Amino acid sequence: MSAEQRQAVKQQATQTALLDNNAAAALATAAAAVALFSPPHAAALGVGSGLFWLCANYRQSIANDPPRDDFGDVWMTTAQLDEAQLPGEESRERLLYRFDAQQLLACDGLYALLRSLERYDGAVAVGDIDAANSQAEAVRHNGETAATHQDTLIGLALEVNSAWASLRDELGVDWNAVSLADVQQFYRDTVGESPQEPGPALEALAASVVDGASDLLEPFDTGLDHPVLAPNELPDEPQELLGQGYIDGWSSMSAAMRSLVVDA
Repeated sequence: MSAEQRQAVKQQATQTALLDNNAAAALATAAAAVALFSPPHAAALGVGSGLFWLCANYRQSIANDPPRDDFGDVWMTTAQLDEAQLPGEESRERLLYRFDAQQLLACDGLYALLRSLERYDGAVAVGDIDAANSQAEAVRHNGETAATHQDTLIGLALEVNSAWASLRDELGVDWNAVSLADVQQFYRDTVGESPQEPGPALEALAASVVDGASDLLEPFDTGLDHPVLAPNELPDEPQELLGQGYIDGWSSMSAAMRSLVVDA
């Protein structure tokens, strides 16, 4: 495994976690503003906010990863979307939930990558070459899978931006019509105080992702401030809900993850 690329992934994970947090704040505000006109679309946006927060914690965990001693266990992610279970009826609502589901798939890939990196380090620490090789192959698989899920997010981001612009213009949504308290209460009602105690919209979305980790909605304590419940002011309205900075960040992390394991 490339030590240089390993460090690149850690650095990129830290940077992308901050981007995820910013996106979470923007989507939560957009959701609360839309809720004044269309609660179903607002719920889909709100779930996306919660999953950006979840992704941020998985990314930060990769940056922090300590070695583990259960390197005899090998996890290669197989999570997938069950389209039939995807919530929503109207086309834009379904699109937003599809983006949300893709975020959850990316979280599962990041979680599996984290575990395989930690187990690789544990195996190397005790000189178990066979276990280290098995974990390196898991790193390769999980890194590629997580990158593929992120690439799908990139493809959907432009559609999410279009859906948001359409809803904003059609409904006359005013970003400044909601207060910080409005946004935070909407978030609690829709997503929940934390992902492991999900609100109904997040719980319904989670059912569309099958074969994922059983504890996928239980984020690690990484020390990141909550992007919606912790701030004392709302973010400014962005020109695009998911701007080029997010896309560039996801692309850079995908490239770094794909380069983790190099053939000798």
